[in-house]
Amino acid sequence: MKKRIVKLTESDLERLVQRVIKEDEEGTKEKKTTLTKHPAYSAIDKLERALEDLKMNFKDTIANEISGEDGYHSEIDKFSEDFGKFITKVSNLKSKINDYQIANKDKEMAEAKARKEKQRQYQNNMKERARMEGRNYY
Repeated sequence: MKKRIVKLTESDLERLVQRVIKEDEEGTKEKKTTLTKHPAYSAIDKLERALEDLKMNFKDTIANEISGEDGYHSEIDKFSEDFGKFITKVSNLKSKINDYQIANKDKEMAEAKARKEKQRQYQNNMKERARMEGRNYY
């Protein structure tokens, strides 16, 4: 592969830097749907690994014990598949926790917005009342 030299003017470099900063800001905006890592995540990860190990250990142990027996392998495979689905549900707990945190955060923001609006209305009412009484309201 041949090396090429690319010449950039100062304005080209400036535009490039601005573009990277803009893309980074857009990426940050998209990531705001995920809140900080919940303390339960590490426990869920640990449980997930332990369940996966248990599933593999069970399948290996049982498969070795009944090798050659007819009819048992399909049952073991079905059980392993069902157990795998359970492990997936455990993994999905992280996204459910995150969804709950987002919903809770949205609720808090809506309540704060409602409090500010109520305060603004109160101040407007007080200003109007003071104006009607012929005095100033600060």
